[in-house]
Amino acid sequence: MTTPSQRGTTTVSDKAVRKIAGRAAAETLPGRSVSATRVSAVVSGRRANVSLGVALPYPAPVAETVRRVQEHVTTRTRQLTGLDVSGTKVSARTLNSNTSVPPATPSDGKPVRRASRRWWSARRVPMAVLTAAGASACGALAFDVIRVHLAHRPPAAWRSGVLDWLSTHGPGDTPVVLGGAAAALLGLSLIVLAVTPGRRRLLTLSPAGDGPGCAVDRSAVGALVRDAVADVPGIGHVSVRVGRRRVAVRAGLAFGDRAAAREQVVSAAGSAVAGCALRNAPRVRVRVKTEPAWQAPAAGSADASQAGPGTPDPALTGGEK
Repeated sequence: MTTPSQRGTTTVSDKAVRKIAGRAAAETLPGRSVSATRVSAVVSGRRANVSLGVALPYPAPVAETVRRVQEHVTTRTRQLTGLDVSGTKVSARTLNSNTSVPPATPSDGKPVRRASRRWWSARRVPMAVLTAAGASACGALAFDVIRVHLAHRPPAAWRSGVLDWLSTHGPGDTPVVLGGAAAALLGLSLIVLAVTPGRRRLLTLSPAGDGPGCAVDRSAVGALVRDAVADVPGIGHVSVRVGRRRVAVRAGLAFGDRAAAREQVVSAAGSAVAGCALRNAPRVRVRVKTEPAWQAPAAGSADASQAGPGTPDPALTGGEK
């Protein structure tokens, strides 16, 4: 049996508590809009202190609604985090009138929320490298300057060498030109990283009601489409390539009627893509090619009986849905 000292510890971060408290505030009044405009949380050991600023619906009794929000957030946060939430400070920041135009709702009654086109990457690796390089250079320079002025020591050899080299080289020298070009390329790459979303492998999903935003990797969509197409009778090898706007399916037909097989492949691939509930459903492009061991159906047409093994049907390739 594992002793308590060997089980490790579970730490709940301040960020997690803030998210849970903000979501709990929105659950207080079912059917009415209560949103947290400002949430702060401090976790100290097994105790958490939570403070919220909320936007309440109008008309509603402010004091009673704030008390309900306070009780629900405290109970819900304590239940989900396991921390001792002694009390929650709630302040009413604004009132939202219910006379505004309500959001469009589908048949199931859940509000429609438009998902983002792309998820933005935090660019942790480039930012970490840039921050570490800048901090190292600035720290070394600051340390040398302090050492010179306070300890009356001579400047470091590297600093004197850099100044001497810069004093003897002008803008037209090859090393200076190459260094400027490298700095320009570095700056351009940082600008590209700042203005592009990144995470090209992720496709955003249509949110369900007010649920959290979700995304799925392209490889997962490709695996679903591949499995659906592989279940079509007569289909052998299947390859799927998923892009942002198009899903390309290449299927090999081992036996059976080609026209019927293509219709089933198109239907299976389209159903698999639709089942992913993507925000922007890509087009499905299907290409069916007979494999070398393909056998024409016994009761096929004259064209089917004359077609040789491994011969693709021009009418069945390059089609789009």
